[in-house]
Amino acid sequence: MLELNPGMMIWTWITFIALAFVLYRVGWKPLLSAVENREKHISDSLKKADDAREEAEKALAEQQEKLAAAHEDIQKMLKESKEMAEKTRQTLIEQAREDAAKLVERAKADIDKERQVIVASLKEEVADLVVETTTKLVGVVVDKSKHQQLIDDSISGFGQKN
Repeated sequence: MLELNPGMMIWTWITFIALAFVLYRVGWKPLLSAVENREKHISDSLKKADDAREEAEKALAEQQEKLAAAHEDIQKMLKESKEMAEKTRQTLIEQAREDAAKLVERAKADIDKERQVIVASLKEEVADLVVETTTKLVGVVVDKSKHQQLIDDSISGFGQKN
């Protein structure tokens, strides 16, 4: 069955050592260099990935800062817009009040003018009525200017009493 032959064992060891030496001289260096190249490539790739990650984190931080600054600017612009709108509203309200006051003053002036016109008209009508009534009662025609003077004196006296 299985026998151990010392001669065969020796030649197997010699062949193994010779093959290992040839492989060491011929195949080991390229194999080690391929493994080293692969290790270097992997470590370079990892380093590049770490650098890219750090760069991406920096870019993200910058973008977040820019976003925060833009948000602050928007809030500031909104506040300024609200303040400007409030100032405009106050200005419009003040302008409306001034316009209303002017309209009231103008209306008062118009009413006063109308009152003066009506009073003058009433004076004239009263004067005409007094002249007409005096003429009918007395039977004598009295001068209109004299009657006007008498009426004016009566009216001013009446105005002072009241």
